Amino acid sequence: MSRQGKISVAIGIALVILFPVFRHYQLRFALASYIAELKAKGEPMDLAQAIPPPVPPEQNGVPFIISSITNLDHMSILMTNPPEAMRMVAPDRAMIGWQQPDIRSSDGTNTWKHLARELAAEKSKLDSFQSLSNHPLLDFNLDYKQGLFLPLPHLMPLRQAENLLSASALYNLHQGDVHDACRDLRTILALVKGLSGEPIQYSQGLRVAITHVSAAVTWEILQDPDVSESDLEKLQQDWQSLDFIKAAERTYLMTQVLTVRSLEHYRQNPDEQWQYVMSRGRIDKILFKNLWRWFWSYADEKRALQIYQVLIEATRTAEMSRSYQSAKWATTTNFARLGLEKPNTGEKGIRIDVDEFEMLWIYSEDAHDSFDLLRDALATETARNAVITAIAIKRYELQHQHLPGTLEELMPVFLKTVPIDWMDGKALRYHPKADGTFLLYSVGENGRDDGGNPSPNQDWASGFYWLNPYALDLVWPQPATPEKIQKYYADQARKHANQARKPKRR
Repeated sequence: MSRQGKISVAIGIALVILFPVFRHYQLRFALASYIAELKAKGEPMDLAQAIPPPVPPEQNGVPFIISSITNLDHMSILMTNPPEAMRMVAPDRAMIGWQQPDIRSSDGTNTWKHLARELAAEKSKLDSFQSLSNHPLLDFNLDYKQGLFLPLPHLMPLRQAENLLSASALYNLHQGDVHDACRDLRTILALVKGLSGEPIQYSQGLRVAITHVSAAVTWEILQDPDVSESDLEKLQQDWQSLDFIKAAERTYLMTQVLTVRSLEHYRQNPDEQWQYVMSRGRIDKILFKNLWRWFWSYADEKRALQIYQVLIEATRTAEMSRSYQSAKWATTTNFARLGLEKPNTGEKGIRIDVDEFEMLWIYSEDAHDSFDLLRDALATETARNAVITAIAIKRYELQHQHLPGTLEELMPVFLKTVPIDWMDGKALRYHPKADGTFLLYSVGENGRDDGGNPSPNQDWASGFYWLNPYALDLVWPQPATPEKIQKYYADQARKHANQARKPKRR
């Protein structure tokens, strides 16, 4: 080989060796530059900045309820056939649960006396939850240093506590004790408020779920003719003290920080991430592990940070505009700029599949699924405002013996301002009816006022429920007539009979 040929070979070998090194540092530099850019904007990129401040001991309700939530018994009725609040029997009609002669579902029928025995056995735990009214925050001392997969053993017991309290509220209503039902509901709302400072997506998801139950229990209380104006005023204040948008922003900020920590940890300890890939050969595992560690992980991390930054900024947009439509537009537009189109319009995110092998690549479905936290927060803010408005209408009616003609008539005694529909940023829609009822609704996720039409805009296979995202409008339900309730039970019995006749798959 000539001298020139040897030089060419040497240059080629050097390039082969140097290019991966250059690419590695190029990706690292791009990531470091983006993190520096976020820090310059004031975004908290260090764990110490994202961790919520410690709760003062005198405000922390955890010590007062920890024994109760740890030792909650699995009550048979609550596990199989709990009393359901605001059970929808039509798109805009709900059954008053506490007025029913029994507790009935597809899993069976129980008596109120049966529920009374189970509640009596849990009386000490129910009493301990009442301490939350004087200790409004919950700090379970989570170890955020564990990253995205830190254990959350308290969430399931808190959900069980909510089930117990909502069942107690309906039982008290059935017994004619609306004051104690309001006390149970205020305790449930204290759980929602107490978890507001826990910036973990699962925790915020639980808050949303409990809030939706709280709205249903509030609806049940509003159907009681003996509810007092003073109890309603306290409930309204509790609802007004809740917030979901700021909590969503804090959660996205924490997730962004924990993502950085987790990927840094896995780069240092790649075997922890790859140990489940057992079916591939040793060479494949070593190859892909090191490709991810030295190259792909940096692109993954930058893309993850970009995704969460889009969501953080969309949350701030939502807070300013108070509009789901604005937040959705901002998210969709900025995702498109990142090349993250919706899954049904083309997948342009980073995703690598090799047979059954799949790693933590950030791709289109992940990005759009991450918007669910903000969407749920905005829908829950809409539900919160609807509940506040319904309480204010009831308070007005108790004082004046008739419904207000407009929501403006509720100001300033019952409302400071007209509540906003967070779906479009305008006021909630309200119309009194000649029959003494009223129409109160949100325009729903389509952002279009359909005149209070609760019908689904596509197949409603999952049944009726108030906050169905496929409904044209989200209508605050009115009580169902006995005829509608009877028809509902007949339809349910027919469906179950048809299901029972279907041959079982082997």
